[in-house]
Amino acid sequence: MLLEFDGTFIFALISFIIFVLLMNIILYKPITKIMDERQKFYDKNKNTAELSKQRTDEVLKNKETEILGAKLEASNILQTVQNESKAKREELLDRTKEEHNNKLLDLKKQLIADKNEAKNKLKGEMEEYVRIAVSKVLDEDINNIGSINIDDSRIDGILEAQK
Repeated sequence: MLLEFDGTFIFALISFIIFVLLMNIILYKPITKIMDERQKFYDKNKNTAELSKQRTDEVLKNKETEILGAKLEASNILQTVQNESKAKREELLDRTKEEHNNKLLDLKKQLIADKNEAKNKLKGEMEEYVRIAVSKVLDEDINNIGSINIDDSRIDGILEAQK
């Protein structure tokens, strides 16, 4: 039994070749084209995603650098403000101390002036009392006697005794 090659075989062979050619035109080429387009689309999206990731990484690095720079700048500004505040506070304290010292010095001068005024007033009153006492003891008018010298140390002693 040998194979017989008759017209049916040739017709089947030609039909198969036409079928393969038609399938190639109708089915295989469009599917291959779709698969190629899909692969190109995938590659394009993959490249875009990689570029986006690189850009994102660069932006993040830049933002981190900016944030660190901003933190450093803020720290410097804060330090400057603190130093200025400290300097102003020291200046204000020094000025206030100087004003208080000046007021204290003025008060001391006023106190000394008041003390001297009180001494002179007391000295005058003591001279008058001494005149009155001497005139009563001697029973005569001593207004025509010159000035009576009362030593300042005696007045100081009297003032000290009253304290």
